[in-house]
Amino acid sequence: MAKLDRGELRAVMRRMEDGTYRAEYSGEFNPENPDEREFPDFHLSTSEESVRNWVEQMAQGMGYSRVVWDQSPS
Repeated sequence: MAKLDRGELRAVMRRMEDGTYRAEYSGEFNPENPDEREFPDFHLSTSEESVRNWVEQMAQGMGYSRVVWDQSPS
């Protein structure tokens, strides 16, 4: 069975006021049959590296080729 290539997952990393880090990205109701029903999703941790690693591993497991980290708006 060929591995699904979903392209790139776009994410934004934010440092929160309490010192935690939050990655924001778009989720889907049904990853096997994607459609317009995307919703905001996020992962939160105490270190930027931990958040980045988790999101990149999750994306790879879902068939994305890579994560593109966009700049957080000021």
